[in-house]
Amino acid sequence: MERVKQRLYGVGKRWFVAGGCCAMLCAPWVMAATEYTNAINDGQWQAYTSVFECSIEQRVPYFGKVVFETRAGHSSCVFLQSQPARFKAGTATLVAQSPVWMPEEPPFDFGAISLKRGAKPFWKGSDYAESMLAQLHEGRELAFTKDRWFEPPHSAPSEVRLTSIGFREAYRKYLSCLGGLLPASFDQVRRTALYFPPGNPEELSHKMLAQIDKMLALVKHDPKIRLFYIDGHTDAFGDRAENLELSKMRAEMVSQYLTARGVPEDWITVRWHGERYPVSSNNSAGNRAKNRRVTVRMEKVEELEVLPLASAG
Repeated sequence: MERVKQRLYGVGKRWFVAGGCCAMLCAPWVMAATEYTNAINDGQWQAYTSVFECSIEQRVPYFGKVVFETRAGHSSCVFLQSQPARFKAGTATLVAQSPVWMPEEPPFDFGAISLKRGAKPFWKGSDYAESMLAQLHEGRELAFTKDRWFEPPHSAPSEVRLTSIGFREAYRKYLSCLGGLLPASFDQVRRTALYFPPGNPEELSHKMLAQIDKMLALVKHDPKIRLFYIDGHTDAFGDRAENLELSKMRAEMVSQYLTARGVPEDWITVRWHGERYPVSSNNSAGNRAKNRRVTVRMEKVEELEVLPLASAG
């Protein structure tokens, strides 16, 4: 038997069903769900790429958009963005199914999902996002179905249907972008603590260098990052004057590494405090280890003209 699927393209249209047929003259008349979709239009998937964020989205007429997003230092996620709100809060369905031009296969049911009323009714993390992307890559459509918030009870629901037309090309750009993402976001590394072993330091550890390099990767791509505040600290073990000098030595080691990697000296403020500002008590080896630290804090400034960070020779 030929498979027939009814579709509404746009908003507010009605179709009517009776006796297994679909006709304007058949009775009784039944109102179908309001469906928000791009129908069979191509080019509705768009990829947006940078070293800070990769995203792929489809704009849905009269509804809003669906966005798959991965930001630097974060896992991927997926969300619906609606303006104005279209759904009631509560449980909804999400199903992946074959479009009319593909051989019919059993639908993939994601199970019950939670929606909330508002501009972002649906948000899920990495596992869910990757599963939805896999279904779209296979050519299936995704359909969210839920009651409309502005209709009385027992009215027809609303459905947001995402087409897979044009998805693969945008998805290819999205995947390519992921490989170039920075290892961390500004908020994740804007204040970084480097922890030192006891005694006079001979060199920065590999772990410390990796932490600083994450900060430098951001500086190369964000022209607003132009200030570094470096603060050296020690534990309370030993002579206070010696600890003050030790905190200075540690802070200057970090400063020297930054300048060697191309950060101008006038961007850097170095301070040292000895044992004066502990973050933990000094009553155990573990607590003293938390106090032997250099904190590196980055700040952004607004400038009309900025120069790129010089590369280390």
